[in-house]
Amino acid sequence: MWFFARDPIRDFPYELSPEPPEGGGAPGPGLWALHRGKKKATGNAVSVFVYEAKPGEEEQTLVAKAAFKRLKTLRHPNILAYLDGLETDKCLHVVTEPVTPLRTYLKLKAETGGLSELEISWGLHQIVKALSFLVNDCSLIHNNVCTAAVFVDRAGEWKLGGLDYMYSAQGDNGDPPRKRIPDLERYDPPEMTDSSSKSVGEKW
Repeated sequence: MWFFARDPIRDFPYELSPEPPEGGGAPGPGLWALHRGKKKATGNAVSVFVYEAKPGEEEQTLVAKAAFKRLKTLRHPNILAYLDGLETDKCLHVVTEPVTPLRTYLKLKAETGGLSELEISWGLHQIVKALSFLVNDCSLIHNNVCTAAVFVDRAGEWKLGGLDYMYSAQGDNGDPPRKRIPDLERYDPPEMTDSSSKSVGEKW
């Protein structure tokens, strides 16, 4: 009797769009490429974040896996909604509600007059609510708040993602993960700017 190994990618119940990833790759400097997709059984639209593991980048792969677990367990109306996922030795697929990167959304809106001050204020309010949940309820530091970490759903609601470099505010998990991406270092929280200081700053 012959036994054939199942291909987890082929059996994945979601189909990625043949179009290139949004923005031509990861939405800004980061680890993930964002694809449009749909559920095979229903045709419902989803977004699929894909991380491809590469030789010599084991540390980045660990960071991506940690982000996968964080998004899977953190539930809040203003945090990107996890639907499903796939983890293999070569790649990670994270399926979420259908969203558009904030920077892409702003460019599209600019073509029709841009966002009003009220829309921008409401969007920022939603991101602050997500951060409040992480800091006050979960004792977690996001450590990567930037436009590349913000997404917009079909209703125009802003959602916080980009959980790759999150760490505990209580300092019980060692040092924060290294970003290894220079463009992201500008978004380090204030307590990390002074490498000579051993004290932990105010978590807000």
